[in-house]
Amino acid sequence: MKARLLIGIPMTIATIGLLVADHHFASAWGIWALYVLGITLGMKEFVRLQQSGGAKLSIVPMCGVTMLLCLAHVMELWKRVPLGPAGASLPETLLVLVMVASMCVEVIRGEPERFRSLSIQFLGFFYIWVLGSYSMKIRALPAIGEGAFAWYIIVGKWTDAAAYFTGRAIGRHKLIPKVSPGKTIEGAIGGLVFGCAGGLIVWYLTPLRTELPLQVFIPLSLVCQVAGQFGDLVESLMKRSVQAKDSSHMLPGLGGVLDVIDCLLLSAPVTYYGLLLAIRYKDHF
Repeated sequence: MKARLLIGIPMTIATIGLLVADHHFASAWGIWALYVLGITLGMKEFVRLQQSGGAKLSIVPMCGVTMLLCLAHVMELWKRVPLGPAGASLPETLLVLVMVASMCVEVIRGEPERFRSLSIQFLGFFYIWVLGSYSMKIRALPAIGEGAFAWYIIVGKWTDAAAYFTGRAIGRHKLIPKVSPGKTIEGAIGGLVFGCAGGLIVWYLTPLRTELPLQVFIPLSLVCQVAGQFGDLVESLMKRSVQAKDSSHMLPGLGGVLDVIDCLLLSAPVTYYGLLLAIRYKDHF
């Protein structure tokens, strides 16, 4: 608990500072840099976990490709136009070509037992990069990007932290013990309540207040929070599949980078598409 607070509090202050700087200086470079670093380190931990389970994956090529995908994505966000061939998305083009090349290499090797590792490699790119890339799509939304990104980060991590502390304080009934023995129903409910409160604060302080009425915002917030809690459980299931407690020991008390961003990965596409739908149909409520 003490180690968790000693690491978690400075990280929280630094994140809020980054979000405030993003708003006041109207520049997303700090967030983009954090995106590249976080997703690349997340991929490294994913590969390490799968290696411990017997998968034949290589850290350098997978992390190298992940970093290239992130940088290509950042370049497109900066230029505000697709940079791939004939107006296609550059990162998506790179990902498809890498996947095609990987399949061709495995065919040439002719080792059927490596097919499982190839499947896990594709899962890694989808789980870490494809899902993670939606976080930057949230930031790039017109008019509400800054506020929406702040809401997505703060609500996701506030829900995660509140679920942990509420569960430790009053948790009695296990949520899904086969996946995560420590998570409780009381913790999940506490996470939703406190996370929604944090979301309302962000809603009030940002342009979200003028773009999304409360009767739209609150249900959207709850859906995104549930997705984030499932994201935490997905990583727990993955760790149990290879008999690991944490994705790494980089952050004492918290585990690894993947343990920090797991709730944000699954909630990113849900948040992005939820915001698009909410903005489009807000006048119907």
